[in-house]
Amino acid sequence: MENERLVRDQNITLERQVHERTQELEKSNDNLNNTLSQLKSAQSKLVESEKMVSLGQLTAGIAHEINNPINFVTSNVKPLELDITDLLTVIKKYEEIDTSKNVDDQLSSIEEYKKQIDINYINEEIRTLLSGIKDGAHRTAEIVSNLKNFARIDEANVKFVNLNRGLQSTLLLVKNSFPRDFILNKEFGDIPDVECTAGKINQVFMNIITNGLQSIEERQATNPGVGILSIKTFEEDGKVKVSIKDNGTGIEENIREKIFEPFYTTKPVGQGTGLGMSIVKGIIDSHNGTIEVISNFGDGAEFIITLPINYLN
Repeated sequence: MENERLVRDQNITLERQVHERTQELEKSNDNLNNTLSQLKSAQSKLVESEKMVSLGQLTAGIAHEINNPINFVTSNVKPLELDITDLLTVIKKYEEIDTSKNVDDQLSSIEEYKKQIDINYINEEIRTLLSGIKDGAHRTAEIVSNLKNFARIDEANVKFVNLNRGLQSTLLLVKNSFPRDFILNKEFGDIPDVECTAGKINQVFMNIITNGLQSIEERQATNPGVGILSIKTFEEDGKVKVSIKDNGTGIEENIREKIFEPFYTTKPVGQGTGLGMSIVKGIIDSHNGTIEVISNFGDGAEFIITLPINYLN
């Protein structure tokens, strides 16, 4: 009976301890879930912050690019208006000819006025001004088209797209970021269309190209010289490869392994979230592709992106 009592007491003590431990574990689990939720929220905000940084850079470039052709159009409007006013005056003078009076004298007066305003020059200037307005409008439409192609707002789903067109659109949108002494080498191969989410792949191109341009400017600040960005596309072993190479500062060996880590950045505080290349790696991984970095410090860097033609199969 004593043994049974001891066993019962031990069972009661053990159950109490298990219950207390279970409560502690449940509390710890709740704390972990709350922490995880907060981390996910923070990560989401940081990702959005990185997107806003890219959007800000893109917007600044687009504003500059659109401003040029728009200024060309607006600067041509005023002289065109003056020329048209002179032509309308000539037309009005012809309409006001009084056939009951000496017509020759009236025509001579009109001819004198036409010489005074140099009608031949006006006709030529109108053609030039209209051509300039047409070119400005065409350039503005081209920029908008490239922006649409870059974002691929109407193609959020996976589709077969040509990476050459995506690269071309991206380059036109970041053109304002090109250094002063700069050469762009493009070697776009005859590549097949790739199954991908075009907007995300274009974001990859933009991040890498922008980083390359910034690296070139950083090198030029201490070692002046021509900046070179080379972009090459080609097909190899049934996959499409994109090489983006710059002659900027390069990447130190101990840093190369870290550049794709979340929150790692070599930029000064306040100039980067450290998520740009992490997002790039995530997008490439989600497309079953790979990204390779070849670089020696002081000798530029090359990023080689490899994407399968059919990544869903």
